[in-house]
Amino acid sequence: MNSLAVVVEDDPFLAEIYSDTLRSIGLRVETFHDGETAIQQISPLKPDLILLDLHLPNRSGIEIFRHLRKQPETAETWVLIVTATPTQAAELTHAEVDSQNLLILSKPLGVDQLDQLAHRLVFHN
Repeated sequence: MNSLAVVVEDDPFLAEIYSDTLRSIGLRVETFHDGETAIQQISPLKPDLILLDLHLPNRSGIEIFRHLRKQPETAETWVLIVTATPTQAAELTHAEVDSQNLLILSKPLGVDQLDQLAHRLVFHN
């Protein structure tokens, strides 16, 4: 399988941990460290899974999430919002939170948790 995951995380250490974990289950991984680059480059990649931090330079994770949902290539892609500040996720509307293919997770996100969750979402859906 040649499935692709995208990691959008400004902390280089966490980005590497998340990327390595996703590679370990057989996913190709693209990583972006700022919101502007992510918003420009994710949709054309047509990823199978997006791991998205909310607090990013240049564009917020909320802006990126809303942009992705408007794009046909990513409208139904699984998005795992990972945040150290769950109150930031309160900016999402009830409809957005209740939408399909979205999970909101709190940091720290365990490697085992990410491994199992990503495997289930990408390979068993």
